[in-house]
Amino acid sequence: MKKDIETLNSFITQSKYLVNDEFRLMYHMMPPIGWLNDPNGLIKFKDRYHLYYQFNPYASAPGRMCWGHFVSDDLISYIDDGVALKPDAEDASAYSGGAIEVDGRIYAYYTLHTESADGKREEVYRAASTEGFCFGHGKKVFENETLPEGVCRTDFRDPCPVKVGDAYYLFVGGNVQNEGVIVALKGDTPDKFEYAFTLGPYYELGNMCECPSYMKIGDKDVFVVCGCCVQKKDNSFKNANSSVFIVGDLNFEEGKMKIDYIREVDKGDSFYAPQFIRGASEPIMIGWLEMWEKKYPTKEKNHGWVGAFTIPRELKMKDGELYQTPVSSLQNYLCDVKGDKVPKCADLRVRFKGKGYVAIKGLNGEVIVGKDSHVYLDTSNANNMEGCTRRTDAEYESCDVRILLDVSSIEVFVADGKEVISSRIYIDGEYDLEINGDVGAINIKEIGKRR
Repeated sequence: MKKDIETLNSFITQSKYLVNDEFRLMYHMMPPIGWLNDPNGLIKFKDRYHLYYQFNPYASAPGRMCWGHFVSDDLISYIDDGVALKPDAEDASAYSGGAIEVDGRIYAYYTLHTESADGKREEVYRAASTEGFCFGHGKKVFENETLPEGVCRTDFRDPCPVKVGDAYYLFVGGNVQNEGVIVALKGDTPDKFEYAFTLGPYYELGNMCECPSYMKIGDKDVFVVCGCCVQKKDNSFKNANSSVFIVGDLNFEEGKMKIDYIREVDKGDSFYAPQFIRGASEPIMIGWLEMWEKKYPTKEKNHGWVGAFTIPRELKMKDGELYQTPVSSLQNYLCDVKGDKVPKCADLRVRFKGKGYVAIKGLNGEVIVGKDSHVYLDTSNANNMEGCTRRTDAEYESCDVRILLDVSSIEVFVADGKEVISSRIYIDGEYDLEINGDVGAINIKEIGKRR
């Protein structure tokens, strides 16, 4: 296992300099080369954040997946540490999962995905690491054949581990007759699990649940979880797949959850597979800053890489609603802007007093953040190949909006993070700012080196 990982990391070290850095991000985590999608096994361990992810270093597309590894002290600056986990078998992939600390070690739970002439198989495996940099051999911890009748035994993935009292639970994405459900497994130890209960199906989980991640926030039980092929409803579920908050009260003994609400996490076209960070002092979530079933400019241009993490987002419950704001450590990277151009990496604070917009313009395109009755993000001319206009659910008479720009990304936080809209942008040259309509004060800070 260790030798296989060393071979992969040697390839990455020798090849990453071939990547075209034109649209490489500055303060968002991205792969050194190849393909990145779901965040995996996010955990704070021994005072450092270990952030794993779905990784194929050999191509700008999914393939034989392993877990890549970032290490960070503050969730902004980070070290890329290559590959940390791969399956023993060469014809298998380590698909998504989560991590938990057990007796001073990180236990990573992942989906062992295999395909053969007989079809595909997805099983829950566990591997351990004493330091978080290299995981040992995987061990199967659950038998799919013990699932109740009707629960799919082949589409069964993305285990999320939690400890409740003296018991260990794994929340796994699944489906029952092509309706998405969260399957809960329970174990007296972290090494063997049995079926416990199923939550759902829910409309918002489409025909397959993926990437369930659970955390207690305040006095509420919260899942961030994904649904495949959720049918569009009003202003929601416009992407190939969707991510939602499920908020309520979960009774582990009865295996039932009283739902307060289910709503979309991010209204943009580039957000998926969010996961909570285990062991953090406050609820923090990271997602994939992309989406399935679209064209990726850095792939189409043969730049040698695709994918990034969102800015880590702190979650707070206010009057029963979840709010998302950029991780507070970002403040340590803000500095004054020199000159009259908008930096490629910037934190813009805009107050919309009525209808109006700000347009961020480059040599070959622009991105617009505006407000009519709703707040909207227009990437139609941002060269992301499939640009669109996305808007908030709520209407606002006036509101404050925070816009985070990186070289090829934009994240818009509306009304202190009550709603968020994220996308990718590929605009050449320096940025100018055009202001139109009833727009109040604008404050711009550059995001640069740590102060």
